[in-house]
Amino acid sequence: MTGNLTDKRPFFIVNPHSGAGSTGHLWPEWEKQLRDKLGSVDFAYTRGILHAVSLTREALDNGYDRIIAVGGDGTLNEVLNGFFDDGKVCCPDAALAYIPNGTGADFSRTLGFHGRSIDEHIERLLSARATAVDCGEVRFVDSKGEETNRLFINESSLGFSANTADAVNRASKHFRGRLPFLIGVIRCLSTLKNPVLRISVEGRLVHEAPTLMVAVANGKYFGGSMMIAPHAEIDDGLLDIIVISRMSRLTLLRKIKSIYSGQHLDEPEVTALRGKTVHISAIHDEVLLEMDGEQPGKLAAEYRVAKKTIPFVY
Repeated sequence: MTGNLTDKRPFFIVNPHSGAGSTGHLWPEWEKQLRDKLGSVDFAYTRGILHAVSLTREALDNGYDRIIAVGGDGTLNEVLNGFFDDGKVCCPDAALAYIPNGTGADFSRTLGFHGRSIDEHIERLLSARATAVDCGEVRFVDSKGEETNRLFINESSLGFSANTADAVNRASKHFRGRLPFLIGVIRCLSTLKNPVLRISVEGRLVHEAPTLMVAVANGKYFGGSMMIAPHAEIDDGLLDIIVISRMSRLTLLRKIKSIYSGQHLDEPEVTALRGKTVHISAIHDEVLLEMDGEQPGKLAAEYRVAKKTIPFVY
Protein backbone atom coordinates (compact mmCIF):
# COMPACT_ATOMS: atom_id res chain seq x y z
CA MET A 1 0.00 0.00 0.00
CA THR A 2 1.48 3.33 -1.05
CA GLY A 3 0.90 6.91 0.02
CA ASN A 4 1.52 8.75 3.27
CA LEU A 5 -0.93 10.40 5.65
CA THR A 6 -1.35 13.57 3.58
CA ASP A 7 -2.61 11.42 0.67
CA LYS A 8 -5.23 9.72 2.87
CA ARG A 9 -8.39 10.50 4.82
CA PRO A 10 -7.28 9.92 8.43
CA PHE A 11 -9.63 9.48 11.37
CA PHE A 12 -8.39 9.43 14.97
CA ILE A 13 -10.14 7.30 17.60
CA VAL A 14 -9.11 8.64 21.00
CA ASN A 15 -9.51 6.89 24.33
CA PRO A 16 -9.40 9.81 26.80
CA HIS A 17 -9.13 7.47 29.81
CA SER A 18 -6.01 5.66 28.59
CA GLY A 19 -2.60 6.35 30.06
CA ALA A 20 -4.10 6.96 33.53
CA GLY A 21 -6.32 9.63 31.95
CA SER A 22 -3.41 11.52 30.42
CA THR A 23 -4.63 11.00 26.85
CA GLY A 24 -7.72 13.12 27.51
CA HIS A 25 -5.55 15.93 28.89
CA LEU A 26 -2.96 15.73 26.12
CA TRP A 27 -5.23 15.28 23.09
CA PRO A 28 -6.25 18.97 22.61
CA GLU A 29 -2.59 19.95 22.19
CA TRP A 30 -1.88 16.88 20.05
CA GLU A 31 -4.87 17.75 17.86
CA LYS A 32 -3.53 21.28 17.41
CA GLN A 33 -0.13 19.91 16.32
CA LEU A 34 -1.81 17.52 13.90
CA ARG A 35 -3.93 20.34 12.46
CA ASP A 36 -0.76 22.34 11.82
CA LYS A 37 0.44 19.45 9.62
CA LEU A 38 -2.82 18.24 8.09
CA GLY A 39 -5.03 21.32 7.97
CA SER A 40 -7.94 19.56 9.66
CA VAL A 41 -8.35 16.62 12.03
CA ASP A 42 -11.39 14.37 12.32
CA PHE A 43 -11.66 12.36 15.53
CA ALA A 44 -14.00 10.83 18.08
CA TYR A 45 -13.66 9.98 21.75
CA THR A 46 -14.45 6.47 22.95
CA ARG A 47 -17.12 6.28 25.64
CA GLY A 48 -16.84 2.72 26.90
CA ILE A 49 -15.90 -0.89 26.28
CA LEU A 50 -15.97 -1.87 22.55
CA HIS A 51 -17.10 1.62 21.50
CA ALA A 52 -13.95 1.92 19.37
CA VAL A 53 -15.14 -1.08 17.31
CA SER A 54 -18.30 0.71 16.19
CA LEU A 55 -16.46 4.03 15.73
CA THR A 56 -13.98 2.31 13.41
CA ARG A 57 -16.67 0.69 11.29
CA GLU A 58 -18.56 3.97 11.05
CA ALA A 59 -15.38 5.79 9.97
CA LEU A 60 -14.62 3.16 7.32
CA ASP A 61 -18.21 3.32 6.04
CA ASN A 62 -17.79 7.10 5.73
CA GLY A 63 -14.74 6.72 3.49
CA TYR A 64 -11.88 7.27 5.92
CA ASP A 65 -8.98 5.08 4.86
CA ARG A 66 -6.44 5.47 7.66
CA ILE A 67 -7.73 4.85 11.18
CA ILE A 68 -5.40 5.89 14.00
CA ALA A 69 -5.93 4.47 17.49
CA VAL A 70 -4.85 6.90 20.21
CA GLY A 71 -4.53 5.11 23.55
CA GLY A 72 -3.30 1.80 24.87
CA ASP A 73 -3.14 -1.70 23.44
CA GLY A 74 -6.76 -2.30 24.42
CA THR A 75 -7.86 0.67 22.29
CA LEU A 76 -5.72 -0.60 19.41
CA ASN A 77 -7.35 -4.03 19.78
CA GLU A 78 -10.85 -2.59 19.49
CA VAL A 79 -9.94 -0.50 16.45
CA LEU A 80 -8.38 -3.58 14.84
CA ASN A 81 -11.57 -5.55 15.36
CA GLY A 82 -13.56 -2.71 13.80
CA PHE A 83 -11.78 -3.43 10.50
CA PHE A 84 -13.43 -6.86 10.31
CA ASP A 85 -17.01 -8.02 9.89
CA ASP A 86 -17.70 -11.74 10.30
CA GLY A 87 -13.99 -12.46 9.82
CA LYS A 88 -13.63 -10.45 6.60
CA VAL A 89 -11.86 -7.12 6.14
CA CYS A 90 -14.47 -4.37 5.75
CA CYS A 91 -12.26 -2.05 3.69
CA PRO A 92 -9.18 -3.66 2.08
CA ASP A 93 -7.76 -0.29 1.03
CA ALA A 94 -7.73 1.13 4.56
CA ALA A 95 -4.85 0.93 7.03
CA LEU A 96 -4.46 0.92 10.80
CA ALA A 97 -2.09 3.19 12.73
CA TYR A 98 -1.28 3.87 16.37
CA ILE A 99 -0.28 6.68 18.72
CA PRO A 100 0.49 4.74 21.93
CA ASN A 101 -0.42 6.23 25.30
CA GLY A 102 -1.65 3.47 27.58
CA THR A 103 -0.90 1.61 30.78
CA GLY A 104 1.42 -0.84 29.04
CA ALA A 105 1.45 0.11 25.33
CA ASP A 106 3.49 -3.03 24.75
CA PHE A 107 2.90 -3.40 21.01
CA SER A 108 4.75 -0.13 20.41
CA ARG A 109 7.81 -1.73 22.02
CA THR A 110 7.84 -4.46 19.37
CA LEU A 111 7.39 -1.83 16.65
CA GLY A 112 10.29 0.21 18.03
CA PHE A 113 8.59 3.52 18.76
CA HIS A 114 7.65 3.22 22.43
CA GLY A 115 8.37 6.38 24.44
CA ARG A 116 8.70 8.72 21.47
CA SER A 117 7.37 12.28 21.62
CA ILE A 118 4.15 13.30 19.90
CA ASP A 119 6.24 15.22 17.34
CA GLU A 120 8.06 12.01 16.45
CA HIS A 121 4.80 10.07 16.20
CA ILE A 122 3.33 12.71 13.89
CA GLU A 123 6.40 12.62 11.65
CA ARG A 124 6.20 8.82 11.56
CA LEU A 125 2.52 8.92 10.58
CA LEU A 126 3.24 11.50 7.89
CA SER A 127 6.05 9.54 6.27
CA ALA A 128 5.56 5.82 6.98
CA ARG A 129 3.73 3.52 4.62
CA ALA A 130 1.44 0.68 5.57
CA THR A 131 2.85 -2.84 5.70
CA ALA A 132 0.73 -5.97 6.02
CA VAL A 133 1.18 -7.69 9.41
CA ASP A 134 -0.23 -10.79 11.07
CA CYS A 135 -2.99 -10.96 13.64
CA GLY A 136 -4.18 -13.72 15.91
CA GLU A 137 -7.78 -14.86 15.87
CA VAL A 138 -9.31 -16.51 18.93
CA ARG A 139 -12.55 -18.41 19.46
CA PHE A 140 -13.26 -18.45 23.18
CA VAL A 141 -16.00 -18.26 25.81
CA ASP A 142 -17.05 -14.70 26.68
CA SER A 143 -18.25 -13.35 30.03
CA LYS A 144 -21.83 -14.42 29.20
CA GLY A 145 -20.74 -18.01 28.64
CA GLU A 146 -21.18 -17.79 24.87
CA GLU A 147 -18.63 -18.69 22.21
CA THR A 148 -17.30 -15.70 20.30
CA ASN A 149 -14.44 -14.66 17.98
CA ARG A 150 -12.00 -11.81 18.39
CA LEU A 151 -8.73 -10.68 16.86
CA PHE A 152 -5.58 -9.58 18.66
CA ILE A 153 -2.51 -7.88 17.25
CA ASN A 154 0.01 -8.20 20.10
CA GLU A 155 -0.70 -11.22 22.30
CA SER A 156 -3.24 -13.24 24.21
CA SER A 157 -2.43 -15.03 27.44
CA LEU A 158 -4.21 -17.06 30.08
CA GLY A 159 -3.83 -18.17 33.65
CA PHE A 160 -1.82 -16.05 36.07
CA SER A 161 -1.05 -13.34 33.50
CA ALA A 162 -4.75 -12.95 32.64
CA ASN A 163 -5.62 -12.72 36.33
CA THR A 164 -2.97 -10.03 36.70
CA ALA A 165 -4.33 -8.08 33.71
CA ASP A 166 -7.80 -8.31 35.23
CA ALA A 167 -6.48 -6.96 38.54
CA VAL A 168 -4.72 -4.09 36.74
CA ASN A 169 -7.85 -3.17 34.81
CA ARG A 170 -10.02 -3.23 37.92
CA ALA A 171 -7.63 -1.04 39.90
CA SER A 172 -7.43 2.72 39.69
CA LYS A 173 -4.79 3.42 37.04
CA HIS A 174 -2.60 6.17 38.44
CA PHE A 175 0.60 4.78 36.94
CA ARG A 176 1.87 3.38 33.66
CA GLY A 177 4.61 0.98 32.57
CA ARG A 178 5.84 -1.79 34.85
CA LEU A 179 4.46 -0.62 38.19
CA PRO A 180 0.72 -1.37 37.69
CA PHE A 181 1.55 -4.88 36.51
CA LEU A 182 3.96 -5.54 39.38
CA ILE A 183 1.26 -4.40 41.80
CA GLY A 184 -1.15 -6.72 39.99
CA VAL A 185 1.28 -9.63 40.38
CA ILE A 186 1.52 -9.04 44.13
CA ARG A 187 -2.27 -8.86 44.45
CA CYS A 188 -2.74 -12.13 42.57
CA LEU A 189 -0.10 -14.10 44.48
CA SER A 190 -2.49 -14.86 47.34
CA THR A 191 -4.83 -16.70 44.96
CA LEU A 192 -2.09 -18.29 42.84
CA LYS A 193 -3.22 -21.45 41.07
CA ASN A 194 -1.57 -23.80 38.62
CA PRO A 195 -4.55 -25.29 36.77
CA VAL A 196 -4.12 -28.39 34.63
CA LEU A 197 -4.15 -27.27 31.00
CA ARG A 198 -4.23 -29.29 27.81
CA ILE A 199 -2.44 -27.62 24.88
CA SER A 200 -2.32 -28.77 21.26
CA VAL A 201 -0.28 -27.02 18.54
CA GLU A 202 -1.33 -27.73 14.96
CA GLY A 203 -3.34 -30.70 16.18
CA ARG A 204 -0.53 -32.31 18.22
CA LEU A 205 -0.82 -32.56 22.01
CA VAL A 206 2.26 -30.82 23.44
CA HIS A 207 1.36 -30.21 27.09
CA GLU A 208 -1.01 -31.56 29.73
CA ALA A 209 0.08 -30.57 33.23
CA PRO A 210 -0.32 -27.98 36.00
CA THR A 211 0.45 -24.63 34.40
CA LEU A 212 1.16 -21.14 35.70
CA MET A 213 0.37 -19.37 32.42
CA VAL A 214 0.46 -19.53 28.63
CA ALA A 215 1.09 -16.70 26.18
CA VAL A 216 0.16 -16.89 22.50
CA ALA A 217 2.12 -14.06 20.97
CA ASN A 218 2.40 -12.10 17.75
CA GLY A 219 4.48 -9.32 19.37
CA LYS A 220 7.37 -9.66 21.79
CA TYR A 221 6.13 -7.85 24.92
CA PHE A 222 3.27 -7.90 27.41
CA GLY A 223 2.61 -6.87 31.01
CA GLY A 224 4.20 -3.42 30.81
CA SER A 225 7.51 -4.36 29.12
CA MET A 226 7.95 -8.08 29.89
CA MET A 227 9.67 -9.66 26.87
CA ILE A 228 7.53 -12.78 26.98
CA ALA A 229 8.21 -13.90 23.38
CA PRO A 230 11.66 -12.59 22.37
CA HIS A 231 11.69 -14.40 19.01
CA ALA A 232 8.20 -13.38 17.85
CA GLU A 233 7.82 -11.60 14.52
CA ILE A 234 4.68 -9.79 13.41
CA ASP A 235 4.86 -10.91 9.78
CA ASP A 236 6.18 -14.51 9.82
CA GLY A 237 2.81 -16.28 9.65
CA LEU A 238 3.35 -18.01 13.01
CA LEU A 239 2.26 -17.61 16.61
CA ASP A 240 4.83 -17.97 19.40
CA ILE A 241 3.48 -20.06 22.27
CA ILE A 242 5.20 -19.69 25.65
CA VAL A 243 4.15 -22.24 28.27
CA ILE A 244 5.22 -21.77 31.90
CA SER A 245 4.56 -24.85 34.01
CA ARG A 246 3.74 -24.98 37.71
CA MET A 247 5.50 -22.44 39.93
CA SER A 248 5.21 -21.66 43.63
CA ARG A 249 4.80 -18.10 44.84
CA LEU A 250 8.44 -17.93 45.90
CA THR A 251 9.71 -19.34 42.60
CA LEU A 252 7.58 -16.89 40.62
CA LEU A 253 8.89 -13.91 42.57
CA ARG A 254 12.46 -15.14 42.14
CA LYS A 255 12.19 -15.71 38.40
CA ILE A 256 9.84 -12.98 37.18
CA LYS A 257 12.77 -10.62 36.56
CA SER A 258 14.06 -12.93 33.83
CA ILE A 259 10.90 -12.32 31.77
CA TYR A 260 11.68 -8.61 31.43
CA SER A 261 14.97 -9.42 29.72
CA GLY A 262 13.66 -12.37 27.71
CA GLN A 263 16.00 -14.78 29.50
CA HIS A 264 13.16 -16.89 30.92
CA LEU A 265 13.28 -19.23 27.92
CA ASP A 266 16.25 -20.93 29.58
CA GLU A 267 14.26 -21.77 32.74
CA PRO A 268 13.25 -25.44 33.15
CA GLU A 269 9.58 -24.50 33.67
CA VAL A 270 9.38 -22.72 30.30
CA THR A 271 8.61 -24.30 26.93
CA ALA A 272 8.66 -22.22 23.72
CA LEU A 273 6.72 -23.44 20.69
CA ARG A 274 5.59 -22.00 17.36
CA GLY A 275 2.65 -22.80 15.13
CA LYS A 276 -0.29 -21.60 13.05
CA THR A 277 -3.02 -23.05 15.28
CA VAL A 278 -3.27 -23.64 19.03
CA HIS A 279 -6.03 -25.19 21.14
CA ILE A 280 -6.02 -24.72 24.92
CA SER A 281 -8.50 -26.11 27.43
CA ALA A 282 -8.65 -26.46 31.21
CA ILE A 283 -9.26 -29.88 32.72
CA HIS A 284 -11.09 -28.75 35.87
CA ASP A 285 -10.73 -25.05 36.73
CA GLU A 286 -12.22 -21.94 35.16
CA VAL A 287 -9.27 -20.14 33.55
CA LEU A 288 -9.40 -16.51 32.39
CA LEU A 289 -7.75 -15.27 29.22
CA GLU A 290 -6.63 -11.79 28.26
CA MET A 291 -6.12 -10.21 24.88
CA ASP A 292 -3.96 -7.13 24.26
CA GLY A 293 -4.27 -6.25 27.94
CA GLU A 294 -8.05 -6.68 28.21
CA GLN A 295 -9.89 -9.59 29.85
CA PRO A 296 -12.81 -10.61 27.58
CA GLY A 297 -13.47 -14.21 28.62
CA LYS A 298 -12.14 -17.64 29.50
CA LEU A 299 -11.13 -21.07 28.19
CA ALA A 300 -11.55 -23.14 26.11
CA ALA A 301 -9.82 -21.20 23.31
CA GLU A 302 -8.94 -21.98 19.71
CA TYR A 303 -6.20 -19.78 18.24
CA ARG A 304 -5.12 -19.36 14.64
CA VAL A 305 -2.82 -16.93 12.87
CA ALA A 306 -4.31 -14.60 10.28
CA LYS A 307 -1.27 -14.11 8.07
CA LYS A 308 -0.53 -10.56 6.86
CA THR A 309 -4.17 -9.63 7.17
CA ILE A 310 -4.09 -5.98 8.27
CA PRO A 311 -2.11 -3.05 6.73
CA PHE A 312 -0.36 -1.33 9.62
CA VAL A 313 1.63 1.92 9.68
CA TYR A 314 4.89 1.73 11.65
